[in-house]
Amino acid sequence: MQIAMVSFLFILLAVNSIMIFKLRDRKWTDIIRRLRNMAFGVAGIIVPEMVILLAKDRQIAYYAFTFYYIAFAWYTMMIFRFSVSYSGYKLFKVYKSPLFWITVIESVAFIWGMFSERFFTITHARWYEHTYWICRPFSIFYVYAIVGYITLNGAVVVLIIAATQSARIYRLKYSGIAIIIALMVASRVNSQLRHQPIMVQAVCFALCEIVIVYMAVHYAPKKLNQRAMQFVADKLNDGIVLYDDEHQLQFVTAGFSDAVGLKGMQGIGNEKMYWTKVISEANVENAWNGRVMPIARDDGIYYYEIQHKELDEDGKLIGTVYWIRNVTESIKNYGEMVRRANFDELTGIYNEAHFHEMARKLLEENPDTDFVMTCSSVDKFRVFKELFGQEKYDDYLIRTAESLRTGLTHIPNCVYGRIGESDFYIMMPKEAFDPQQFLDAIDGVAKAYSTNNFNLLIKAGVYEITDPSNDMLAICNKASMACDMIKGDYGKRILWFDESVQKESMLRERYNAELSKAIEHGEIQIYLQPQVDKAGKVIGAEALARWVHREDGLIPPAHFIPFFEMNGRITELDICIWKQACEKLKEWKDKGRDDLYISVNISARDLYALDIYEHYVSLVKEYGIDARNLKLEITESAIINDLKQHVHLVEKLQEAGFEVEMDDFGSAYSSFNMLKDICVDVLKIDMKFLGDTKNEERSHAILKSIVDLSGELYMKTIAEGVETEEQLEFLRRVGCDIYQGYYFSKPMSVVNFEAKYL
Repeated sequence: MQIAMVSFLFILLAVNSIMIFKLRDRKWTDIIRRLRNMAFGVAGIIVPEMVILLAKDRQIAYYAFTFYYIAFAWYTMMIFRFSVSYSGYKLFKVYKSPLFWITVIESVAFIWGMFSERFFTITHARWYEHTYWICRPFSIFYVYAIVGYITLNGAVVVLIIAATQSARIYRLKYSGIAIIIALMVASRVNSQLRHQPIMVQAVCFALCEIVIVYMAVHYAPKKLNQRAMQFVADKLNDGIVLYDDEHQLQFVTAGFSDAVGLKGMQGIGNEKMYWTKVISEANVENAWNGRVMPIARDDGIYYYEIQHKELDEDGKLIGTVYWIRNVTESIKNYGEMVRRANFDELTGIYNEAHFHEMARKLLEENPDTDFVMTCSSVDKFRVFKELFGQEKYDDYLIRTAESLRTGLTHIPNCVYGRIGESDFYIMMPKEAFDPQQFLDAIDGVAKAYSTNNFNLLIKAGVYEITDPSNDMLAICNKASMACDMIKGDYGKRILWFDESVQKESMLRERYNAELSKAIEHGEIQIYLQPQVDKAGKVIGAEALARWVHREDGLIPPAHFIPFFEMNGRITELDICIWKQACEKLKEWKDKGRDDLYISVNISARDLYALDIYEHYVSLVKEYGIDARNLKLEITESAIINDLKQHVHLVEKLQEAGFEVEMDDFGSAYSSFNMLKDICVDVLKIDMKFLGDTKNEERSHAILKSIVDLSGELYMKTIAEGVETEEQLEFLRRVGCDIYQGYYFSKPMSVVNFEAKYL
């Protein structure tokens, strides 16, 4: 019997040693370290017990008992410290722990008692027909026993407290080990009350140690992970279903029933047919890799991605898992991402990239159809924005896009989109394009934004696509060239692209590239158009820009000024003209002719690009001229957007000695209301005001009223564009002060002006 028990203990010792070795492979944590210490402690219990079972000599058996009790004291301390660490409580360092020093004292006491037999004695006793060494404790021994019970029960209490204070999912982690330690206590009590051999305790403690290691390292973490995964899966909106190799239902999450619209497990069964049907009915949508199934609920449509995978181990089927993932938000986000990638965010119609893509597709699918590309854009859209603000401008763009949506639905093979800030493009079959209907359609929106002071004009360029293989950007650019070519030209609304348009566009680009050098080399020159008084005497002139090109000769201003106004380079041109005017005034002053003045123009761009006051004050100081000889012309359209600021600017310029003229009074922009707020020195009236109407008497009456009103407001009047003697006589009768126009002279070079008038 003893040999059999020793063999069993040896097996337990071997298992314990393997555990110690295996724990070395684990990540070194405080819990693993304490489990290894406990394993060493069990070894310290088993080895003396094996000696006791084999010992024939009483003294050797007594020594073995002593080392057994010493080992047991250290083992109980290790169990307590493991329980504290496992529960997450902090203790003193080992050398400061009271329990450590109690164990040290017990060990020293037992070693001293080993020679005096003051704590216990041993004797033979029969147990199940076999004779074993058993312990007969003395009274002092029970102090040692009580400390051991307190230590073990303390470990149980620590674990129970941790279990009660933790979430339900963690209770198994603590309660399982607490029960095992409680069994160790019960085994020790039973063994002592029934005077059993200590090998019973040793076997029980060794087995419990193995179970504790298994629970702490393997079983509890695995169960915790399983419960955590179950908890997470149940909280998901997704559904997870697991079947075994025979497709018998093993596991299902709470989110599954909600996902597929079933109550409980109705309709699922244990059949593959259900899933075969579901997967076959699900569609592959957009860029999603899984099969997506739409499910209608009371609060809308939800989308679920269905995936399934057969699980195998060593090539053998062990089950099938189905995963139903809620992708509603992802699909909505993807749809929004696609919308933003393909559609203009403001108007909701195609953006540039998607318009090019769809137009190219349309050309490829209809190789036998002739198409045209149109580009429509607001003439002087920046003025429109400045007058009415960004919100009104956005509203115009939205309404234009809506008119395209509603007006082009009846035309097959038609695509449209917004490119850039104000350009709308349409590609349609040539046979469906009617120029007049097209203009009427775009005018329908524009009229809603026209006022007495501003007429919103839409210009359009059209390109017949003769070579569909051309790059779509090049096709659009040709329609855009035609549109840009007629901006600023009030006589044209629509222009078809041809070679002349391309040539003119290339010429503009060439002029744009050459402007800086042209200014540097003196090719930009002032031409002067005389202004005469009522007596016919020349009293001054308006400075107008002319480009005397080194290769092309004299370039008409209509060929470059409107283009520079659009691209913002008009300011460079204006500064050049201002300087030349000041130089000429300086020269005339030095010759004693400071009775003549020169008027220069200030564009809307100049008002925003420059500090006009500082610029002009610096010019008159630099050239030493009188400010009254440099007259400044500003159009009403240039100042109307920020009237308050520009009224202040006019007042400052007048205080500095400049005379300020309001140019183009009587144009589409002008309003008598302006005269309440801004006190200019001169009103300049364009004689086109008389020629634009058949009712000559009414226009004469209005012009006379303007002249009379100017006199009452202490303002002079200049009439420009005077071409006939009849016009001149009428202007003299109504009291106009100064005249300018072809009747007197065309704009001429400075040399010719000086030769004729000086």
